[in-house]
Amino acid sequence: MRSEASGQQAADETGAARRATWGIGLVLLAMLLFTCMDTIGKSLTASYPVQQVVWGRYFFSFACVLVLIPRFGVVHLVRTRRPWLQIARGLLLAMATLCMITAISVIPLADAYTITFTAPLLVTVLSIPLLGERVGWRRLAAVCVGFVGVLIVIRPGFRDIDPAMLLPLVTALCFALYQVLTSRVGAHPDETALAMLFYVAMVGTAVMSALAPFVWQPVRAPDWGWMVATGALGTIGHLLLIRALWLAPASLLQPFIYSQIVWALGIGYLMFGDLPDLWMLLGGAVIIGSGLYVFYRQAVLGRS
Repeated sequence: MRSEASGQQAADETGAARRATWGIGLVLLAMLLFTCMDTIGKSLTASYPVQQVVWGRYFFSFACVLVLIPRFGVVHLVRTRRPWLQIARGLLLAMATLCMITAISVIPLADAYTITFTAPLLVTVLSIPLLGERVGWRRLAAVCVGFVGVLIVIRPGFRDIDPAMLLPLVTALCFALYQVLTSRVGAHPDETALAMLFYVAMVGTAVMSALAPFVWQPVRAPDWGWMVATGALGTIGHLLLIRALWLAPASLLQPFIYSQIVWALGIGYLMFGDLPDLWMLLGGAVIIGSGLYVFYRQAVLGRS
């Protein structure tokens, strides 16, 4: 009996390790897809207004979500007990996307990503008043250190600050609020990840459909394909993240989200010839280190 129990335990551990490996791989792939999506968006802003580019992303992402209806049914996609929170999530993510695409249209991808990765630090701070969580001095100290990293990247006082460098901070704030609201919605057992994805895509499409006509430029035939690609890449990336979180715990997967900076450095150099300077690398290391420490403390507190 004892040998059978030991064998079962070993099999369970092997299965968990295999699932964790797959989960990490899916996160890395999702970050690559998101980076490719933003790279295409950055390229499109050379010919079209930002609002139109973001509209294309949301419209075709929403179309991809609607393709799931035959498999999951309309009710499964639209059912929610917190519609106003779902709408608020969609508005925040739409604002974050607008600011991000505006930023990367004039600054390197890696620079923008580095600053937006302060979002986990902002989530830590916002969780105190909005979720009623208790945050210890260690995590608060890590948040302060992380924002020192932002100052290193932006370098106020050493040069004239490019206003576009501030947009990723707005993106990070909107995305942090979006994550906090996602936590509140997801805490309800009847809410599903697909419904959350549906409302984000629907609200974003509605908002951008109201803004895009004022700046619309005729779209060349090949560029329609690139707009479809941004929507498809975003939807597939989100579905991969959902699958990854089903396979492995979030505390294990979160650090691998920072791989997006690595993808951005490589793709930014190949596509646009962007090379990071020493200050960006130093500030990025501080921000990432602070974020990883926050994840570590959350994991430790979760186990205790």
